Amino acid sequence: MQILAGQIAIPRTRSREEQLGHLRHLAERMRAACARGTPDLIVLPELAAQEYGDDAFACLEGLDDDLAGPVVATFAELARELGTTIAFGMARRADGRRHISQVLVGPDGRLAGVYDKLHCAQFGASGEAAHFSPGERLLVTEVAGWRVGVVICYDLRFPELARRLADAGAELVLHPVAFTRDFSFASWHAFVTTRAMENQLYWLSLNRAGEEWGQSLFCPPLVDDDHPPLAFGSDEQWRWLTLEKPALTAARARLPLSRDRRDDLEDLRFWRPD
Repeated sequence: MQILAGQIAIPRTRSREEQLGHLRHLAERMRAACARGTPDLIVLPELAAQEYGDDAFACLEGLDDDLAGPVVATFAELARELGTTIAFGMARRADGRRHISQVLVGPDGRLAGVYDKLHCAQFGASGEAAHFSPGERLLVTEVAGWRVGVVICYDLRFPELARRLADAGAELVLHPVAFTRDFSFASWHAFVTTRAMENQLYWLSLNRAGEEWGQSLFCPPLVDDDHPPLAFGSDEQWRWLTLEKPALTAARARLPLSRDRRDDLEDLRFWRPD
């Protein structure tokens, strides 16, 4: 599988006009990045369709979208043009609520999956819970013969979610993020490596670009001296990533977690003195 991961710069977006201008320029850069060939999947960060932060969140009435609006239409048309699947982040309006969503559109321009962030962050530099509602569904979908799961940013901190996706057959987890350099930034990469290795799958944690953002991480199913994680810098970057199914098999054979994992932990008692 070939992935084109875009750690993109996102400008000020406080109106639909500014947002659509951003999406037009982004589409131009995506076309240029695809000049060398057609990837199986293009991945963009959390809320890739807009600025992240309280100032932009105060303008959501002019920025959010449903699945038939201008944001989705822009990416659907581009997916058809490029002949690939695109996974992008947006503020999604549904049933009187808003969600931080990652939407996938296939090479035919049709919807291929929607995931609404389950855990809205309300700490450090994140003020999401005042503007967005948590989702209620999980997502594992098929892209180019691969089982692909999705989580968003803060969801990373809850290991049972990644385990559910792995149990559902996920071979790759897309983890679009908006990690700015507050206190949570320092531990982010450690969680990514842990989630990839404990579930023995590929993990792409993709941030937006900028001095206060950046440092996206692509992690293989087994990290060792010969297979280190791939870290991005801080500027806008388009990285081609190759995933191979034999790497999943080799990781699971070398470190047999499924064989050794105990299913009776909930039944075990804590030690107490006699």
